[in-house]
Amino acid sequence: MSLKNTCRNAAETRLTLRNKSNATGLWQVVVIYSAKGRTKKFPTGVHTSEARWNEKTQEVRSISTDDALTTNAHLKTVKAKLDAIIRQHIQEQGEKPSLEQLYAVYSRDKPRETAPGASVSLVTNALLAYIDLRRSEIQINSLKVYAALLQNLRLYEEHSGEEWHWDTLTLQSVEEFQVWLITVKKFHNTTVERRVIALKKFLEAHNEHTALDYKALRPKYKVKTARNFHPVTLTPEELEGIRQLPLHDLPRLEKVRDLFLLQTWLGLRFSDVARLSPEHVKSTRNGWRVRIDINKTGDYSDIPLFPIAAEILAKYDGHAPAISNQKFNKYIKEVMALGADVLPSLKEEVSQFHYEGNRKVNIKKPKHLWITSHSCRRTFITLNIQLGTPQHYVMKWSNHVDPRSFRKYQNALQGESEAAQNLLKAYSSTKK
Repeated sequence: MSLKNTCRNAAETRLTLRNKSNATGLWQVVVIYSAKGRTKKFPTGVHTSEARWNEKTQEVRSISTDDALTTNAHLKTVKAKLDAIIRQHIQEQGEKPSLEQLYAVYSRDKPRETAPGASVSLVTNALLAYIDLRRSEIQINSLKVYAALLQNLRLYEEHSGEEWHWDTLTLQSVEEFQVWLITVKKFHNTTVERRVIALKKFLEAHNEHTALDYKALRPKYKVKTARNFHPVTLTPEELEGIRQLPLHDLPRLEKVRDLFLLQTWLGLRFSDVARLSPEHVKSTRNGWRVRIDINKTGDYSDIPLFPIAAEILAKYDGHAPAISNQKFNKYIKEVMALGADVLPSLKEEVSQFHYEGNRKVNIKKPKHLWITSHSCRRTFITLNIQLGTPQHYVMKWSNHVDPRSFRKYQNALQGESEAAQNLLKAYSSTKK
């Protein structure tokens, strides 16, 4: 074989997927090189899903208006550089380079910035590219978590006057960021924990760009489980009072009230109830039911269609009233304030607490000001348990698997006095 053909065949590296991340579900795109029965992977800094990878053309498939052209150009550049080093070595030495020889030359000549977005010096730029890459692959709620992390990091850099760079990022840097979230932003420990979890997943997907051990990343402040914490929920009387509010002349609030009742009578998360359409309502031998895939878990939920929920769906032609979660949580306060005018119990002061670092923060305000979209699901679960629905049915309807997580949605105080009275009545009836 001529030297020309030897050079051409020896330089046939290939791009492929390796090392799928359990945290992100993305694969690393690597260049594979083999010599003397051994193989080495050269990371490109690009991560993608299996669905977006074309093994035949060794390219990332384009989706909508993403930056696939730039990404594929980068992949070809990395591969071409390795191929050039291999050809030059063959021309000079008459044989293919060993894995160690190729790595030594490539590492020496490799530019500081390799992958578009992911390997730029600034961590925030890499995070932005990561969000854009995954935009079509993960649930909208997960994207919101990463977007919130990016916003917080940018504000932190502006406040501290220091930027996060891959080569200087340390566990201490992350800890200082957490302290800032607590002391300046006044975030709850649970919110800080969510930011740390998102950051950890992002760093795992980019572990080749930093010496920081992402596995050692931990929330600085523990999320303390409150033994006597009771979520705010509505009683049957309050729920009916809200339903009876005359809101015909206030269509904006009427729509919000109807969505609140729909969610409360189905026990679904806001992201799921907002997707309801006629195709999710089924007639079965057990009556009418709502059947829908759950966004958060990917599981399937099968819930009885209670009369009030059916009435609301019929009012909106089988669909849930359309409104964003943000506007819903804003406008439901107005609905509840109107309800408080006719329901004195909604004006009663309610205390809730959370932790900011190691400091316990107690907040007291009227019950109607505590109501959010989360209150619907909690009310659904609490009322069912209060009225004697077997727990395994309620867990099935609310799509819960873990009893401990399920209990966090129950307001054990609601109906407590009635239960105590029922016990006394039952006991008294046994006395002669």
